[in-house]
Amino acid sequence: MQYIFIVNANIHKRKKKSFEKALYALPKDIRSKIIVKYTRYENHAERLAVAFSEKFGSECIIFACGGDGTVHEVANALAFRSSPMGVLPLGTCNDFARTVYPPEFCKKPLMILKHLENPDIRPIDLLRIDSYDALGNHLPIWSRYCLNIASMGLDTLVQAKAKLMVAKHPKSMFYRKHAYSMAAVSCLLTGWRYKMDYSIELDNGDIIEKKNVRYSLVSICNGRYYGGGFCPAPSAEIDDGVLDVCLVDHMSRTKAFSQLMKYKKGHHVGQPGFTMYRSTSGIFSSLDSNFQLQGNYDGEDFFGHKVRYEIVPKAIRFANF
Repeated sequence: MQYIFIVNANIHKRKKKSFEKALYALPKDIRSKIIVKYTRYENHAERLAVAFSEKFGSECIIFACGGDGTVHEVANALAFRSSPMGVLPLGTCNDFARTVYPPEFCKKPLMILKHLENPDIRPIDLLRIDSYDALGNHLPIWSRYCLNIASMGLDTLVQAKAKLMVAKHPKSMFYRKHAYSMAAVSCLLTGWRYKMDYSIELDNGDIIEKKNVRYSLVSICNGRYYGGGFCPAPSAEIDDGVLDVCLVDHMSRTKAFSQLMKYKKGHHVGQPGFTMYRSTSGIFSSLDSNFQLQGNYDGEDFFGHKVRYEIVPKAIRFANF
């Protein structure tokens, strides 16, 4: 078995140094099976993953080493391929890792390297997002697989502000850890207005259709966490063939402030203003031909006048440790 580590070159220097030191400390026979590649440009991780998968097939595990953006690229590369995917959470938030790994692996991810020869490889689900323009034309540039969570509305606005904060303070670990929470407070102060139509297919086959819905955000969840530890779907499982969709009603800024920590901790389920659906597919549509819905999948932005989602069961092989 070959172990391929695709590393986001933008990880913190301290993490990079610790990673390289941990690799060197492995037994020589394991080190001889390891290949490390650092990304050089956007989508490089995806291209590397495709190339290694075509070369080694099922005889390799390809690790996404970085944050959720790196995980997103590698997952899109390995969908429906024989090569298992692994995750070494070396990024800032590492939200997908919170779902699949015990807390000690998230806090000390290099512990995973000690278990390379004992992977638990199993198929897990992917979420598919397809975007369309106002005329109904498919938009490939905004259509992707998502391993963790896709969302639209307030949280995407929050994410955009958080990215700006990190970009302005690239060397600050404080901003890397707390940018999302600070951006959330900033957005709550300025307010928001979102409307849409939607049609959601439930896991029992029933269809829920609603028109002219005022909302704050909607999250479509394969995993449980995003945004640096926010938990919109505390019961989500990545291999059950179902998505947990959380729709948050429009709220006043005052009420949103009081509900924010409930949403972060996953205590919002069953509370007024929060609707949870167990769903296999659905469509969200903008009410204005001049206004696109803006969302993100695994933290990467997408846009569309109509956005369709669906669960793709057992679409990728995942190596857990």
